[in-house]
Amino acid sequence: MDDPDLSARKHLAANDPGFPARREEAWGRIVLALDSVLSPEGYALSGTTWSRVSAAGKSAVHLQRDRYGWDVRIVLRFVTPEGEAPDHPDWPGGEDVTLADFFEQAERDPGTLAFIDVLDRPECLDMAVGILREQVLPWFEALLFRQD
Repeated sequence: MDDPDLSARKHLAANDPGFPARREEAWGRIVLALDSVLSPEGYALSGTTWSRVSAAGKSAVHLQRDRYGWDVRIVLRFVTPEGEAPDHPDWPGGEDVTLADFFEQAERDPGTLAFIDVLDRPECLDMAVGILREQVLPWFEALLFRQD
């Protein structure tokens, strides 16, 4: 969905010489927030990806920066020991899953975080972290330790 307010704020940020520093501040907040949820659950951070391995496969939470520098997207992945996507009824198909996939109909992906929103509207980051904690981690847990 096109957000005219966000578009206007991006335009202002593009003309703000302090935006690159603010973007890195937002990036740091995102990494810290995700790490506070994922590390206690056994996920190890390497680069921009937290991962956890079990006999059933490897789950990962990856931060994918927008090439234009406006936002970051939380991407979820799971691969079997053979390196394939799981053959599981709860897996939506394809390699990447987003937080929007946890809703029947999502107006927008709550895992796509505009850097300016993280700073100006921190509740968007709180929402993404809540979805990770309450929905994604139990889902990954079921995939990582399923008994076939």
